[in-house]
Amino acid sequence: MKLHHPIRIGIAAFAVSAALAAASVLPAMAAASPSPSATSGACSGSTAARLACIDQRASQAVSAREAALQKMTSDVNNSADITSSDKATLLGQLSADASGLQTLLGTIDADTTVAKALADTETIVTGYRVFLLEQPKVHLVIAADTETTVESNLQSKLPSIQTAINNSSASAAQKAAAQTAFNDCTTQLAAVQSASSGIVSDVITLLPSGYPGNQPTLVSARDSAQTARSDLGKCKTDIETIRTDLAS
Repeated sequence: MKLHHPIRIGIAAFAVSAALAAASVLPAMAAASPSPSATSGACSGSTAARLACIDQRASQAVSAREAALQKMTSDVNNSADITSSDKATLLGQLSADASGLQTLLGTIDADTTVAKALADTETIVTGYRVFLLEQPKVHLVIAADTETTVESNLQSKLPSIQTAINNSSASAAQKAAAQTAFNDCTTQLAAVQSASSGIVSDVITLLPSGYPGNQPTLVSARDSAQTARSDLGKCKTDIETIRTDLAS
């Protein structure tokens, strides 16, 4: 009589599929951040007119960044696998960014010289790096924590999968094929752990003041997250192979 292990193996494969979807939110690395002064040419006219123009553009730039910060906050809160400490750190950073941008907008509104207003407006970009730094950082942390959780959960299921192979009534050839797939999945999970383990510690404390010098760290972390995601995909394929072999 055949055991029902293939059903449990199928559940494991489904869990990997869900995790791959959750870990696929990595945005492309932006080459440049939208600048408040680059929307429609230089502000012109009297000093008062120029200040009003700069203030309007600053308000638009801050609004765009606030919307992005709100989306990131939602992504963090909705992540099922982010650790409590990483969640608290990111939410604190995002809240501080939103508060700081509002304070900066008040400063720009109160500026009385064009030079000061322009300098303060540029800080919307250089002081916060919402699109160039914060956005990829947040999604890298979410992806890395998701990948780590899935890797750990699958590791805990390996003994039962091995038992399913050992006790299966499938043919010797099918059991051998299942064992080969199992061994590969084990290798892939080790690779996932290696690729994802250092991502959070590398990126979560990155600051706007360190940009663009810290951009290579973001790029490297994104490459590692993509590698881990690919390895999880290979393990998923292995689990599907095991399920098929044992169910034959």
